[in-house]
Amino acid sequence: MTGLHALTARLGLGAVIEEPLPLSGGLMHRVWRVRTEAGDYVVKALNPEVAARPGALESIENGERVGAALARVVPAVAALELGGRHVVECGGLWYVVYPYIDGTSAFPPDITAAHCAAIGDALGRMHRASVAVPGLKPEVEPTPAIDWPGLLALSPVEAEWRGRLEAALPELVAWTDAAREADARDADAPVLTHRDLDPKNVLWRGLSPFLIDWEAAGYARPRRELLEVALYWADDGEGGLDGALCEALLRAYGRHMPLRGDWTPVFAAGRANLLAWLAYSVRRASGQTSPDAEEVRLGAAEVEKTLGALEGYEAKAKVIEGFL
Repeated sequence: MTGLHALTARLGLGAVIEEPLPLSGGLMHRVWRVRTEAGDYVVKALNPEVAARPGALESIENGERVGAALARVVPAVAALELGGRHVVECGGLWYVVYPYIDGTSAFPPDITAAHCAAIGDALGRMHRASVAVPGLKPEVEPTPAIDWPGLLALSPVEAEWRGRLEAALPELVAWTDAAREADARDADAPVLTHRDLDPKNVLWRGLSPFLIDWEAAGYARPRRELLEVALYWADDGEGGLDGALCEALLRAYGRHMPLRGDWTPVFAAGRANLLAWLAYSVRRASGQTSPDAEEVRLGAAEVEKTLGALEGYEAKAKVIEGFL
């Protein structure tokens, strides 16, 4: 933990007074709770492979700037700005530091309608706010093309998940094409928002949410994000969607933003983020991003999980469509 001691000293946060406590860092990074003479913090060490990607550090920096701006609108836990930056280097690694929030997470099947109403309210407030951050243009990246046959060819023959990926290949190609075609038909004006508002990125004190982990924040089309968030939060924990949870989230969101309009391109594009995550997970599980055994294991687990989410998408989308 020498690096954490050096980091807090460099940033003027005081000496570390307790052994740093590892926390769940989601699926990408390493995270600790660090107690110093100045207070309690959460320190995220960025995955070196992620940090090395062209433009990645600036993208994460911009995401945290969005979080700081939206903290005026929703209960956001934004990264500390240290020396004019949110992403700081120490000892060859890159870190993001947050104030520590004493809260708990809620995951299916323990998510309630009250949780969903709070999330729908927060999402609607972000989308309505029309927040702007200097230097960020109101543009969204198009759905990327994905070479699924090429990814399959690079996958280890002995991998347990390879057969399932191969069986899904025709659907993966069709779903990617449909998502890309939907880009041209989606008329929603982009808004600055969280873009990764799944249950792991919200801490709760009772029924009060605190939105964390803003590294992916940026411009998104509002109804696409609403659809994605509803799929996360109305999950019944058994592979389906809970109608009461879905209704609570949509009703709360609808108090801030309109729900009417042509949803056809929104649903067609609804698999886009899952497809992109699957492609990354396949590369990770194949050892293409890092030879580290734990990275490969995490990638394999995400391949299986994401394939299941893609296969169950249509049934869940129909539930949401019914409420719209």
